Amino acid sequence: MRKREIIGLDLTLYEETLDNGLSIYIIPKENSKGIYATFTTKFGGHDLDFIPSDKEEMVSVPPGIAHFLEHKMFAQKSGEDVMNLFSKNGVSANANTSSFKTCYLFDGSSHFEENLNLLLDYVQEPYFTDENVDKEKHIIEQEIDMMADNPYSIGYFKLMENLFHYDPSKFRVIGTKQSVRSITKEDLYTCYQTFYHPKNMFVIITGNIDAKETIDMIRKNQEKKNFEDFKQPILKDYQEPISVLKQEDSLFMNVTVPKLSIGFKFDLKKLEQELSMDEATIRRYVAIYANLKFGGISKFLEEAKKEELMTSDMGYSLYATDEILVLVLEGDSKQVLHLKDKILKEVQIQELDKREFELKKKGMIASCIYTSENIYSLNQKVLSDLIGTGSVEVEILENYRKLNYEDFMKTVQKLDFTNFSFVTVNPKKN
Repeated sequence: MRKREIIGLDLTLYEETLDNGLSIYIIPKENSKGIYATFTTKFGGHDLDFIPSDKEEMVSVPPGIAHFLEHKMFAQKSGEDVMNLFSKNGVSANANTSSFKTCYLFDGSSHFEENLNLLLDYVQEPYFTDENVDKEKHIIEQEIDMMADNPYSIGYFKLMENLFHYDPSKFRVIGTKQSVRSITKEDLYTCYQTFYHPKNMFVIITGNIDAKETIDMIRKNQEKKNFEDFKQPILKDYQEPISVLKQEDSLFMNVTVPKLSIGFKFDLKKLEQELSMDEATIRRYVAIYANLKFGGISKFLEEAKKEELMTSDMGYSLYATDEILVLVLEGDSKQVLHLKDKILKEVQIQELDKREFELKKKGMIASCIYTSENIYSLNQKVLSDLIGTGSVEVEILENYRKLNYEDFMKTVQKLDFTNFSFVTVNPKKN
């Protein structure tokens, strides 16, 4: 068992890799009443083209299959409802799928060992039949219908579709009705056997637990199981260009105020090389930039409200593949095209106040300290690190403190805002 201090946050990370390759990460918090456990595989909505563990040639699977597989993992040969079992044991359970991972979890401290074994067992015991797969298709189609009423979600999905030429980031993690209908039992087993191996998975537990005892529990569980030899999945290289597929699109939905989603596509590898920075640092600088430029107390937002161009704040988010970084801005406006033009004009202005940068940096440090006190945020941070870089960032507080105005401005000056796409969601016409 490896022990590492998370510098400056009074936390200790315990790491262990079992003989079967399963990695375990535990951060005990004695002052916490709860326990949060996650069991994650490095397989998500982005992983659609790969060489399976039992084949030599690349295959393609339908968009939405990782999310579909997440749903089907709750099916048990015994017919028991896994959710009910967790509930009877006094905890809540759930699962979620994103572009690059699928995560299964439970939250609660009662019957901890029993629930931990249940989590490990049901995720490592797939049971797919033609009948239960077909039944699940109708459930996911209903989920797709529910999302179709959310204008921000639909605007974002269309934006990603237009930003990317070939990369699967252009597809929704949930898939489409057509892609979901095409999923077979055999597709699910192919994905499961390729990606759901202990060497491609990890357990993270945060909360009031003993690290050594918990690792022993997991080791005891895993020693009872046999796994095939692991073959590292080979994923397709899409060679995604930095240009956008389509620059503009208009949608019409049941909204009263039009909505704008605009995305800027940056060459992440080029930025890393030119700036001699890692992805995490670049993302932090871009996040500060978005906050300074378009956040709740920005000059841009103040002017937009004075002009009655916007009545509410603008949201922003970052999305990254190995090669591409995307900055998305979203907001409501009765003059969406005017708002779009104002944003495009604003990103060309590189004047940014050093004092405001330092304030945003302090805010990020405060957020980092808050994360260290929250077992859910702490678990999520470790998970994000492992999916993003393959290791846990134990110097996080120090890395935030190292952020400086000079490197920030160098980063801003390297951002090329010429590759963008925007989508407007407008009220339906009579």
